[in-house]
Amino acid sequence: MTDLRLIGQGRTADIFEYSQGKIIKLYKKDFPAEAINQELVVSGLACSLGIRTPEPFGHTQLDGRDGLIFQRISGVSLLSLFIKKPWTIPKYSKLLANLHAEIHTYEAAELNRRQKQVLCEYIQQAPLLTEQEKEKIIRYTEKLPDGNKLCHGDFHPDNVMFDGGYWIVDWMTGMSGNPAGDAARTVILLSVGSMPDGTPAPIKLFVQFLRNKLKAAYIKEYLRVTGHDYSTIDEWILPAAAARLVEWIPKDEKDELLSIIRARLKTLI
Repeated sequence: MTDLRLIGQGRTADIFEYSQGKIIKLYKKDFPAEAINQELVVSGLACSLGIRTPEPFGHTQLDGRDGLIFQRISGVSLLSLFIKKPWTIPKYSKLLANLHAEIHTYEAAELNRRQKQVLCEYIQQAPLLTEQEKEKIIRYTEKLPDGNKLCHGDFHPDNVMFDGGYWIVDWMTGMSGNPAGDAARTVILLSVGSMPDGTPAPIKLFVQFLRNKLKAAYIKEYLRVTGHDYSTIDEWILPAAAARLVEWIPKDEKDELLSIIRARLKTLI
């Protein structure tokens, strides 16, 4: 294996020091080349639009693994700040909402990854839904309003870095679509999440309390900045929750998502 210094690890890739001011993001073996190229394309677009995101420098390959070379940034994630300083949640939740709203001001019609198409593909693959449920959710999704704005696809506090300024990272799920759908994905991420087995009940309650404060502050600020009504976001919650079922998340979290999905399905005509 490479003797480059490992500086970060994730579910899909490992991050290594590369050269002065650059890092290599090496993806797991057999990781889809299409997804890697998607991250390069969307990262390049975001950078060209003036969004503060690490500049991509192109593909590379090392030890039989595909990777991308990026500008190196330092700092900590907003999630880390929330955990260490929970009293800063109101402040940084507003920041999170403003950064998200700014992303949504940019046109991205040139991206071939389209929001509703992606959602429907994921919903069709969702292993815990019946075929009837899938068909019903897909029909519902196809009727939602289209859009051509830049959407991050996975916008949450761990994808915003702070080093005195703010950087938005991880554009692999970036796409063109309706901002309300992208905001709905964030609302789901801020609403539903499981903790490790054995976590004491008081800790679970405290974490849920903080999560609710974060979500409420994010929604309030996002609506204030954009002028939207929450109903425009709420109508995307069903497909956003259903699409998340294909991801590598714990069973408890999938059970929570199923409860949301099936409660909403009952309200559909």
